[in-house]
Amino acid sequence: MINLRYHIVSLVAVFLALGMGIVMGSTVIDRVTVDALNNKLEDVRNSTNGIRDDNGRLRDQIRQADDFAKATRDGLLRGHLKGVPVMVVAVAGVDRKPVDELRAALATAQATVEGTVWFTSKMRLANDSDARSLADALGLTVDRADVVRRQALGRLIPARDPAAAEPSALASLSAAGFVTYEPPPTATTTTSVAPSGTSATSVPPTLASLPLPGTRYVVVSGAGAEVGDDLVAVPFVQAVSQGSSLQPSNAQTSGSQPSSSQPTTTVSAAGAAGRVVAVESGQDTQGGRAVFVGLLRRDAIISTRVSTVDNLESAMGQTATVLALEELAVPRFGHFGVGPGAQRVVPAPAA
Repeated sequence: MINLRYHIVSLVAVFLALGMGIVMGSTVIDRVTVDALNNKLEDVRNSTNGIRDDNGRLRDQIRQADDFAKATRDGLLRGHLKGVPVMVVAVAGVDRKPVDELRAALATAQATVEGTVWFTSKMRLANDSDARSLADALGLTVDRADVVRRQALGRLIPARDPAAAEPSALASLSAAGFVTYEPPPTATTTTSVAPSGTSATSVPPTLASLPLPGTRYVVVSGAGAEVGDDLVAVPFVQAVSQGSSLQPSNAQTSGSQPSSSQPTTTVSAAGAAGRVVAVESGQDTQGGRAVFVGLLRRDAIISTRVSTVDNLESAMGQTATVLALEELAVPRFGHFGVGPGAQRVVPAPAA
């Protein structure tokens, strides 16, 4: 017959079993789980260290390649643009260091460096006063801001006639604050070019005398530009690439659509077509490269009339820019760099 003592012993045994199960679960079983997690963490740690080492080696290789490109750039470029007039046109706000390095590369190539024209933020024509000021500076009829701006950009292309009595467009825009002018450094000033194409005196060009006949343009914009690429840089590249007219571009930026009703502005720029290389400094982040030249590369018409470079911040990009300027004489166009739409790093050697 089962008595009370038996029930007490049974209950004690059950509780002892539960206690032992809890102890084993919190020690043996959890220990296995912890060991497995530690092993996985160790694998991740080893993988991370390996990736860090690989990244370090890749950075060293990139640094060595850049050092090699810088060391060989001058020897490669020397004389490639001898006597060719080149004007750098940039939008204020972009990184100046690559622009200065490009100017030095142009001097090494023995180009006739005309200096650098910087479009200021005033070219946004953010108010009616600026639009009227721009129109007055160039003797234009006051109209919509976009029309006045495009007419002004067209006025910058024709070569300056030394015998003309009226002030040059560049000088007028500079006086009104729409552009600033940075002359070539004295140490890199090259021989100017006379209207006939023969060499003239070895003196720095002045803003009133620019642009020289046969000028080839390097247009610099992109990250940091104080004026949207769709407002100045792209229309200016389009104007030079077409040479005789300013048509609305198919190049688009976010929220920007060319108007089919926008009037065409005719400019006198005989022979200006095919004399422009568009460049930018980029960053290897999502949306950080080819933000300017990508607009041109995606335009079915303009992309066949201009050359572009998307890595001006590197010696390879500066070399590609000079060689692309040289190939405009063929004319031959291409898209160079490391960003979307680039065909090669640098132009292919001539056959």
